[in-house]
Amino acid sequence: MAAFIYPVIVAWTWQGGWLSGIFGVGFMDFAGSGIVHLAGGISALAGTMVLGPRKGRFEHPELFEAHSLPLAVLGTFILWFGWYGFNPGSVLGMHDAATGMLAAQVAMNTTLSAAIGGMTVFVLRYFLTHKYDVGGLCNGILAGLVSITAGCGNMQSGYALLTGLIGGFVYQAGSMLLVKFKIDDPVDASPVHMGCGTWACIAAAWFDWGATYGNYHGWNGWSCMTLPDGSCDTHLRGHAMEAQLVFVLAVMGWAGTLSGLTFFILHKTGRLRIDDDTEEMGLDAKQHSPAKAYSIDGPKKASVDKESEKLVEGS
Repeated sequence: MAAFIYPVIVAWTWQGGWLSGIFGVGFMDFAGSGIVHLAGGISALAGTMVLGPRKGRFEHPELFEAHSLPLAVLGTFILWFGWYGFNPGSVLGMHDAATGMLAAQVAMNTTLSAAIGGMTVFVLRYFLTHKYDVGGLCNGILAGLVSITAGCGNMQSGYALLTGLIGGFVYQAGSMLLVKFKIDDPVDASPVHMGCGTWACIAAAWFDWGATYGNYHGWNGWSCMTLPDGSCDTHLRGHAMEAQLVFVLAVMGWAGTLSGLTFFILHKTGRLRIDDDTEEMGLDAKQHSPAKAYSIDGPKKASVDKESEKLVEGS
């Protein structure tokens, strides 16, 4: 991934490759929804499809629930905090009022999309399961973050809110499709990163600042892309959408094919999946020291169980 897949995609895009000028307007991905997240998400999907589901994953789903929601929430907030580094950081400077304002706009768009993405999935999961799903809230936040990363620098805040809202629906639909087709993605990486990464690339062109006026801003920040006479070019929005679709297909084709081939070779040579005995016993018990990396029951439950045993023996 680091040596062959990602560098080629960057060379096509951020380094001024063929996708930067396609259809006369070029692709738009401010901080990496397609270049980073879509590439990783399609690779994750290829890997989990080749690997196959864990034993009993769809027969006994209750055995595969998250072990530590506090750690999951902590990890989500660490990621959210880090997003303010590479989204506003992708402005690449705050040396004047225009770039400072753009960085502030990017930070606001990032916040709004993440918040509404988490709330959307949380509410959807409650209506679907009648339970408060904290894991769904966390992945909804990530869905909102991925959804805005492409268009955070060329979108008004209202559209950023809408982008995160739709991103929550995209993630939830993708997560349900995985279960329907019995594809075992333990942390829903592919619907978050591939599904919302694809949506992000479309939203970046669809909700561009110039949408209200019929022009297109793209990489130009606060200014529209212009004709030679200096007036706004009003014929670029359709081409921008075409460029985004080609961009998405190119990333999917390159990352998905190479990842799928790599995982397939590892699978055929017996180096992708643990052996049956280890899977039955569990990696904690088989390979880690101490035998249990952490106690799922916890000390309180264990002490209660001992007291119960004493009462039974006494009676």
